[in-house]
Amino acid sequence: MSFPAQTLGRRSVYLLPTREGLWFGATLLVLLLAAINYGNGLAYAITFLLASLATLSSTAAQRNLLGLSVHEGLPRANFVGSPVTFRVIIVNPSALPRFGITITPERGSGRTFDLAAHEHRTVDIPWQTRRRGPVTPPRVRLSSRYPFGLLRAFSRHIPLEDPAIAYPAPAPHAPLPSGRPSPDSEQEALGVSAEGGGDFVGLSALRPGESPRHIHWKAVAAGRGLMVKRFAGLAEREVWLTLPPVGDIEERLSRLCRQVLDAEQQGYRYGLTVDGPPLVPNAGPLHLEACLSTLALYEDTVR
Repeated sequence: MSFPAQTLGRRSVYLLPTREGLWFGATLLVLLLAAINYGNGLAYAITFLLASLATLSSTAAQRNLLGLSVHEGLPRANFVGSPVTFRVIIVNPSALPRFGITITPERGSGRTFDLAAHEHRTVDIPWQTRRRGPVTPPRVRLSSRYPFGLLRAFSRHIPLEDPAIAYPAPAPHAPLPSGRPSPDSEQEALGVSAEGGGDFVGLSALRPGESPRHIHWKAVAAGRGLMVKRFAGLAEREVWLTLPPVGDIEERLSRLCRQVLDAEQQGYRYGLTVDGPPLVPNAGPLHLEACLSTLALYEDTVR
């Protein structure tokens, strides 16, 4: 949880009548005119009773949002064409429960939830991507129609600060370059092998030209397609991945993205070199994220 982006105070919460509230106000006006015209005490009583309920609802609607804190979580990256996720954390620091809270981004539909006393709720906001690189975070707004739906209490727009990253869309297939023994190992490098010469490390899709002897038939029967058993040898192999020299820049980045994903999945140590300082060979989630981020920000790097 990051620092509070904003705590809603009285100057941050506004009230407007809903459509139902406007009809309710028109009905009160008709009742008041009828009471004045006929001098009916019961009509006066009903009119002012309903008006007092509407007045109390305005206080309850505003109090339902007052004091809520909006925190910003770390956004989650994704590939171009799939939505990235911005994370917002709503905190109720008071001993009073809050009902019917809706958080709405500036584009898209909202999500409604209740908050118990001293509860916090994490809301993920999907945001569609159309190009790789940094994704500007949206602004969000909290609102509520509690308690009677006659008034809508809402906050001013709250800007999020941390951008997400859209990685290049991976190409369907891009063969890995030939590897070499890792210099960190003194043993003979066999790398990740489909020949069973080591410990079993997992399954991966059958690649063209591979022997069918190690197809995992249970995975085929389960409807997962042609999967091949992979084994780790006595040492790792190391590959260097570079940007292809020819072709459209987005296609080249897509191919390199596929190679990065395949190298990670198959257990290689892989380095990445594009324009700028190279990423030395490594493996693991942090190294994968660093490589994909480098590809996503490629244009910014060369500038």
